[in-house]
Amino acid sequence: MARRIIYWFRNDLRLRDNQALHSASEAASEIIPVYVFDPRQFEKTKLGFRRTGALRAKFLIESVTELRNRIREKGGDLLIRVGDPETIVAQLAEDYAAEYVYTSKEIAPEETRIESSLSKNLKTFNIDIRLFWMDTMINAADLPFPISKLPSGFASFNEQVRKDLNIKGSFPEPDTITLPSEFDAGSMPSLPALGIDPNEIQAAGPAGYLSGGEKAALELLESYLERKLSYETGEPLTDTRLSDWLSLGCISAPYIYNAIANGQSDSKTEDPIITNLLKREFLHWTLLRYGPRMFKPSGIKHHFFRRWSNDQAAFEKWTNAQTDDQQVNAIINKLNKTGFITASEREIAGDFLVNNLDVNWTWGAMYFESHLIDYEASVNWGRWNKIAEVGED
Repeated sequence: MARRIIYWFRNDLRLRDNQALHSASEAASEIIPVYVFDPRQFEKTKLGFRRTGALRAKFLIESVTELRNRIREKGGDLLIRVGDPETIVAQLAEDYAAEYVYTSKEIAPEETRIESSLSKNLKTFNIDIRLFWMDTMINAADLPFPISKLPSGFASFNEQVRKDLNIKGSFPEPDTITLPSEFDAGSMPSLPALGIDPNEIQAAGPAGYLSGGEKAALELLESYLERKLSYETGEPLTDTRLSDWLSLGCISAPYIYNAIANGQSDSKTEDPIITNLLKREFLHWTLLRYGPRMFKPSGIKHHFFRRWSNDQAAFEKWTNAQTDDQQVNAIINKLNKTGFITASEREIAGDFLVNNLDVNWTWGAMYFESHLIDYEASVNWGRWNKIAEVGED
């Protein structure tokens, strides 16, 4: 057994069904959990708005705060730092004489670059890193095809994976988390500490807003299951708001899937969340296959012939809810105030930007990245690829 492991939380802000944390707790006598707020995530884009807007940042801080409280209940603590994770995590591993760093594996280009940099930094200290694939319900080895042969559309993907669907099991949360006797926990940053003015959050918040964190996610899932049992009808994943907590890993996709599947009668129409989770799965694997292509104007399909207008004035009319379409304006106003719009509203607003204003679709994707609380790279950019007709079907 290892004496000490650094556990670096990323988009897995939970204790329940966290394979990497479970493995760390079984492999070491002491675990040092850490979360690093990366200032690069809160910088302003070339278009003038933040990569992570104020509402998303608030939800993140709430989620990390609850995670810290839960770890403290287990006898440990969550070390909080602000800076570049690839540097800070490596230095913590050296300072605390850790034998390993355990963390989740990400697939977006920037996240994988950070992983690579961290691995190189750890090598200088002769410390190993272990990455755990936790963001999908299906393991790569269980797919009925190699990633290079990923079907070109969701319908084909769905048909093939449904034949022998093997969803990951759930991992129990650690009973205890033991820290070294001396450690510097660090303080939770405020919005101003991340360079964000709290006044950027507009007055009207979402009705029935729940704060970030694992507890709220589990309560929301339980409430959804009770409603479904009573009314025998389902809702899209986005519209339930479960996707907010799923985006930060406050709850896992397999946990949601198993909870719904186990409570579903064969005689009933399949819950739309099941289909939504499989669509999310498809987009994750699509990002893994195509990487940076998903983020370029030509999209996954390499449609170089399609030219987009970089009309800043037209784009700002859209973001400021000042277009000549009142339905679109209402949707954008809702997004700006609440960080949430339904799945159908996202389609309507995106279609207007692309097909009515002819504005560069990547600008819309960046704006949604900043403002949607449930932002996930593969899902958001994959949806915009489809709206712009440069992505998979």
